[in-house]
Amino acid sequence: MTNAGTRLLTSLLLILIFSSQAFAVDKKLLLPPDTLTGKQIANLFAGMTVSANDVDKDEQLKVIYFDKDGGVVQAESGFLTKGKWQIREDDRLCINLKGKKRDCSIIVKAGKAYRQYAVKLDGNHKHELTYVSFKQGKQLAAMSKAPILPPGTLTRKEIVTLFSGKTVKSVTAKKKRTSLSYYAPDGTVEQVRDGKKRFGKWRVNKNGRICLQMENLKEKCRIIVNENGAYKKYIVKKNGKHQHSVSYRQFLPGKRF
Repeated sequence: MTNAGTRLLTSLLLILIFSSQAFAVDKKLLLPPDTLTGKQIANLFAGMTVSANDVDKDEQLKVIYFDKDGGVVQAESGFLTKGKWQIREDDRLCINLKGKKRDCSIIVKAGKAYRQYAVKLDGNHKHELTYVSFKQGKQLAAMSKAPILPPGTLTRKEIVTLFSGKTVKSVTAKKKRTSLSYYAPDGTVEQVRDGKKRFGKWRVNKNGRICLQMENLKEKCRIIVNENGAYKKYIVKKNGKHQHSVSYRQFLPGKRF
């Protein structure tokens, strides 16, 4: 290779080196002031129940218990979800809840509260939650504004799948009255009880309650709980002592009466 060729190759290599260095500098994340270290996050969250509020409102979205052994339990609208939590090497809090995507975020001190941000390469980090209250130990029921629902409580989607287009045999808990009810996909319901037919409407609200309004009676909304394969309806109580009202015996496809 000639001297000119050698100089050209050297120049190209230098350009590549400086370009890669500049790229690395550009990609260096700029984090907000008072971003917590991994050790600070661990000291703050381990063994604590934490209330997380909406970004722009003084409104509780969820309550989370961070066990010291790495387990986590989240209460959102009363529904409990379990998972794991850890601190990543880059000082991010990672929460991995069952059935949900793993989420790793930075925690930033903001006065007496702590903010959670999803990190963005352009520096416009997304504010996700604000942690406003920390209490020692597992205190989900005491801190949650919504009553904690029993394990096995069905979601809105699960209730619709279970009831829609089905004839359902049910027995009331107190009086032991048996009914056959057809839950039509269009939201109407037909029911046979004691040889008499009744008509009404049904829906599932955003809080995961099945709502029935029979004839001229007031609409009633209840949770459905799967207890080891047996489905039961409960009246939700603020004190957490929910009242069993109906047991379901059969779910048959189509209208069967």
